[in-house]
Amino acid sequence: MEIETFLLERNQSRYENEVEINLTESGVEPGSLRQLLEPRELDELLDLRLGYNHTEGTLALRSAIATWYPGAQPENVLVTAGASEANFLAAWTLAEPGTSVAFMVPNFMQVHGVGRGLGAEVRTFPLRRGNGWHLDLEALAAVVDETTRLIALVNPNNPTGAILDEAELAAVAEIAGRVGAWVLSDEIYRGAELDGRPESPTFWGRYDRAIVTASTSKSLAHAGLRIGWAVAPDEMIEDLVRRQDYATIGTGPINQFVAERLLSPDRREAVLERSRTRLRQNADIVDAWIAGSSGRLSYDRPQAGGMAFVSYDLPISSTELSRLAREEESTFVVAGAWFGLEGHIRIGIGGDSADLQEGLGRLDRLFARIATARPTSP
Repeated sequence: MEIETFLLERNQSRYENEVEINLTESGVEPGSLRQLLEPRELDELLDLRLGYNHTEGTLALRSAIATWYPGAQPENVLVTAGASEANFLAAWTLAEPGTSVAFMVPNFMQVHGVGRGLGAEVRTFPLRRGNGWHLDLEALAAVVDETTRLIALVNPNNPTGAILDEAELAAVAEIAGRVGAWVLSDEIYRGAELDGRPESPTFWGRYDRAIVTASTSKSLAHAGLRIGWAVAPDEMIEDLVRRQDYATIGTGPINQFVAERLLSPDRREAVLERSRTRLRQNADIVDAWIAGSSGRLSYDRPQAGGMAFVSYDLPISSTELSRLAREEESTFVVAGAWFGLEGHIRIGIGGDSADLQEGLGRLDRLFARIATARPTSP
């Protein structure tokens, strides 16, 4: 199996701890155990025996996860090592030589790379910008045929922050149903909606071949737990479990204990409200920064999620722009090319507001130098 480099993850792992201002994170400033757990729960945690755990996830944790998906039962849930493992297992189950994967761009490129590595033909279809970002349904229909085993979405989208609406999701289900393809809906940013929007619609329950993935990272602000999940029909869960047995063989008891408390409905909502408040405040900071850029920058304010996807008018690739920001301003941003769309950078808005403002100021200095050295064409 020949696997291509996952540029986003490799670059983040290499550089995010070597800069003063890291704006590549797309989650929300993490909470602590003391903030999340009650004193009696902390005592329970200290008494927890650190043996092997339920590989598919404890019944209590799977039950808590299922409450977020109308009609789901614990047997529809598999607990994984982050959403990344859930996505990997889904791709491993469905992508193989002679099949094709329909893949949304821009996007978190994991399934793109895994699908190609497994020998499938990966065909892209775009979100298009214009009064927000919208799914090009004609393009999706054009890449789906009898070879298509999987249609891969991220909703809310990473990196644009766009939310697919009910009509778009219904259209995806109809297109998938024509050929019996599975739909993989990565919903890791669900619950992190901005500006009073209702919670993003889940793909669960609208199509009988749906796999929904998410985790305690991003909107739930507890990335360090490395707890994710897949929600799928019973028979697909069985296929995913058989593959997990060859991979992580499940997650640890400490992680599952904490995640169960985090995902209880009342506590989950409190954590999500904290996330929404921070994201709204930081999106306002980015709005002001964009407005003061004299037209050099533009973006559509995210509808959800921990990032701003910013288009720039400068004669430089996004990869080079990310490198210069890191080397000259000790500020790290994500290149749009690492999401399959050039001419953009992704800026995290879930962290400390003071760090965000400082980082944006440093980017302004860099942009001014680039524009002076290499002016754009009139």
